[in-house]
Amino acid sequence: MRNFYLVFKQSFRERVTSKSYLTTTFALILISIFAISLPSILENFADPKEEMVVVSNAADITVSELEKQLTDWEWKEGAQQQIESLKKEAQEGKIAGLYLIDDNASNYSVTYFSKSNDVALNSSLSQYLQAKNTQRIADSNGMSEADQQSLFVPVAMEKGQFTSENEVSVFVIYLMLMFILMAVMMYGTTIATGVASEKASRVMEVMVTKVNPLAMIFGKIFGIALASLMQFAAFFGSVALYLKSGLVEPAQSLGNFDLNLSALTAEHCVYFFIFFLLGYLLYASLYAVFGSMVSRPEELNGTTMPISILLMVSAFSGILFVMDDPASTLSKFMATFPFTSPFNMIILIMKDAASFGEIALSIGLLVITTFAFGYFAAKVYPKGILHFGENLKLRQLIMRKS
Repeated sequence: MRNFYLVFKQSFRERVTSKSYLTTTFALILISIFAISLPSILENFADPKEEMVVVSNAADITVSELEKQLTDWEWKEGAQQQIESLKKEAQEGKIAGLYLIDDNASNYSVTYFSKSNDVALNSSLSQYLQAKNTQRIADSNGMSEADQQSLFVPVAMEKGQFTSENEVSVFVIYLMLMFILMAVMMYGTTIATGVASEKASRVMEVMVTKVNPLAMIFGKIFGIALASLMQFAAFFGSVALYLKSGLVEPAQSLGNFDLNLSALTAEHCVYFFIFFLLGYLLYASLYAVFGSMVSRPEELNGTTMPISILLMVSAFSGILFVMDDPASTLSKFMATFPFTSPFNMIILIMKDAASFGEIALSIGLLVITTFAFGYFAAKVYPKGILHFGENLKLRQLIMRKS
């Protein structure tokens, strides 16, 4: 246990004191805060309201009324004798548009001069004038106030949600899967790089012959795991405090995707943490084994490529197959198979498509597989560390005698 603690402490200290770790942590926090604040920043830099000049020959159409009804534009009153000069200003772009409103026998008429030809404004102004004309006709025919109000009751229009209020949106699940994928690849590569670099250390040659391999491999894996969890805690904690401060209103959507973060429960977060941690431990063991196969850190990219492919297949298989049909036999299998379950069981949990028994089975198999591969990594790890020269193949590493 003492040996495990020493390796764990040394791996953890090396990771959290490195410049790359501190830089990455601060960069993640700053980028996320900037992304959250971006909608509010864009609003502050939004274009000012366009200036429209209106010359009204209708007694009941006034600039003050237009300002109340059509608030997206800035309205100014013009005089009849200014029409020619205002037309010139509209032509030169000094004002966004000039609108001449006349009162005919049956309805209003509008003549406008504008280079931009604002379709939204023309439509809104037309609807407003039509409503005013309808009210004028109703008044002249002696309609009661209640009947007049019923004429102007708007049609109820409400945007429907693709997911219910208590269902996690698909985009949030995408973000979770990508988070697990990137985190496992990033910290797994860190372990592989550390193992490959240790071949140049004479201290490690002594340690692998004196220290229990299980203590060494799990001490290194858990040390980096704790450092990664601290980084994520700093990241999520900073974002939560920023949102809690009320300095910015969190967005309810991103582009065409609904966020619906309120649907996430404590249970969802606990399961996400469990599968993320177990998935990391499983793949970290593989990265440690493959890291001990190379003679130099520069050769890691080619050697660890199979792990990267397996990770991406596991993540994107969930997006392509499990997301659309979480109740299928294929989805249940992929959510149970240890190498794909860290990604796919998350999808089933978020979609309420997994029973407690299925979740427990998936976790149990993942724990067993993680420790089995950790034990395997501990057995072959010293062999790889003590090997110099050409890169080992996995079969050679397994058959090689200590």
